[in-house]
Amino acid sequence: MKKGLIPILLILFFSILVSLPLLKPGLFIIHDDQQIARLLLFDQALKAGQFPPRWVDELGFGFGYPLFVFYPPLVYMVGELFHLIGFSFIDSIKLVFFTSIFASGLAMYILVKEFWGRYAGIVSAFFYILVPYRAIDVYIRGALAESFSFVWLPVILWSFYKLVKTNKTIYIYLSAVFLALLMITHNLIFLPFMLILPFYLLFLIWKSNTKILSTAHCLLSTVLALGLSAFFWAPAILEKKFTIVDQLLLVNLANYNIHFVFPQQLWNWPWGFGGSAAGLADGISFKIGKLHIVLSVMSLFFAIIYLVRNKLKSYTRKEIFNFQFSIFNFFLFVFSAFMTTSYSKLIWDLVTPLGYLQFPWRFLIFTSLFSSILAGAFIYLLKLPILRLIASLILITLLVVTNFKLFKPQTYRPDLTDEIATSKKIINWDVSRSSFEYVPVGLPLYKSPNDTNLLRIGTCQIPREKVRLIQGTTKIENLKGSPSKIQFTSNAQKTSPVRVNVFNFPGWQAKIDGQKTIIQDNNPYKLITIDVPEGSHQIEVVFTNTPVRTQANTITIGTIITMIIIYILRLRWRNIR
Repeated sequence: MKKGLIPILLILFFSILVSLPLLKPGLFIIHDDQQIARLLLFDQALKAGQFPPRWVDELGFGFGYPLFVFYPPLVYMVGELFHLIGFSFIDSIKLVFFTSIFASGLAMYILVKEFWGRYAGIVSAFFYILVPYRAIDVYIRGALAESFSFVWLPVILWSFYKLVKTNKTIYIYLSAVFLALLMITHNLIFLPFMLILPFYLLFLIWKSNTKILSTAHCLLSTVLALGLSAFFWAPAILEKKFTIVDQLLLVNLANYNIHFVFPQQLWNWPWGFGGSAAGLADGISFKIGKLHIVLSVMSLFFAIIYLVRNKLKSYTRKEIFNFQFSIFNFFLFVFSAFMTTSYSKLIWDLVTPLGYLQFPWRFLIFTSLFSSILAGAFIYLLKLPILRLIASLILITLLVVTNFKLFKPQTYRPDLTDEIATSKKIINWDVSRSSFEYVPVGLPLYKSPNDTNLLRIGTCQIPREKVRLIQGTTKIENLKGSPSKIQFTSNAQKTSPVRVNVFNFPGWQAKIDGQKTIIQDNNPYKLITIDVPEGSHQIEVVFTNTPVRTQANTITIGTIITMIIIYILRLRWRNIR
């Protein structure tokens, strides 16, 4: 067996080990109990011809809303691939979770092996797979997108390192693609990561022999990443004002000020399946992992000792870089932990977009990243091969003994099927009540007993039909509908208002016999209303791209074409030379 295959098989084995609960029928109780419904709606939107999907039916209490204008689509693209080859929606979601675990282990191995070799890479991969926050994301929160974000963080760091080291075009492209994939996986992880990445790049450029060129390449890669992902982030930012998202995510119990973590919670805290609360009332653990913390500190200690000894014993330039890189990763680890606590409040107040994260403890994904890297650094810093092997075996054993027990859910739902999880009632009410931040601005809200903003709506308001006659005797016939298009024939004795039970949002257009007509939404729920004239007419209401979405799509397509053309031209130039 090839040596290069052994680490992959070991990572696969550990990924399967922590994923065993995913093999049971049904699904377990999770906080984000929306994933199955969202995958169904993504599937429906895609099959109805939306690409990229933006508007989904049934959510928003049956009125639909532009979920994928604002929510990153990548994890549902991956889930859709599994569904298209025959898996159920439930099994597809579980396969996405497993993919995130296995792929992130491989990503960490690739990164750390580049610096410190196979033993260090394997140890870091295992520490990354078995970090406590991973168990929280998968088995408690059910945070599908955040769990998949684990995949991109190590390969972004790896690709930028290779870019600065070699200045090769392929790494400009790879770093741009990986950074763009993080954006369309989880924009609320991309945002804080962009606080950390500049420090990482500055360190690499500082150690580079080609500082100006490396700086230019890193900037170019970042610009390309923004271009590749523009189809998502541009509409998400520019059309946010048309939703109530700010009224839900920046105030009351969702405000970051009440979700800071106390330092003692980072060291140890009772494992729980509840939620985040003010003070020390959290029903969920935010511990980094004792073994992760201890090894991070020991890596710092050894790296400093080696640098001090460098005055007495001369080390190679590569070794000195590795010592400094270990110390630098410890700095990023401490910074990430610091950002979870109230001591970082000044930064949160100054960088106002961070407010959309809601929970400062989201920075635990970065403590997971850097503490896992430092576990590999510790193995490298032992120097003697036999010590590295022994330490690797001991640490992996301790890791499994202490952390494996965390990777299990609290309660299973073995009887859950696609039919139940994607039923109209579940999506229209249960799932809609848990997430409705993308409904149009102006809808009636009220304060709950928990001081959160809720939509003033009841089950009786959930629409039973897609089109409703408000007054008059107009006949509605030949009704056809998809998530982004409603067609019907009207036959009216006089001009009458007809209501389409869909939230009005920029992009919706109405046509009567192929001619655009005015949409009105002066009603409590901002529903699409049109005046149907006397006689028989063909009515079409369709969700289209706004100028912002069209321009954003054009930027993404243009970036892809430009990258392909430049790559082809460079290949031809090499062949000519």
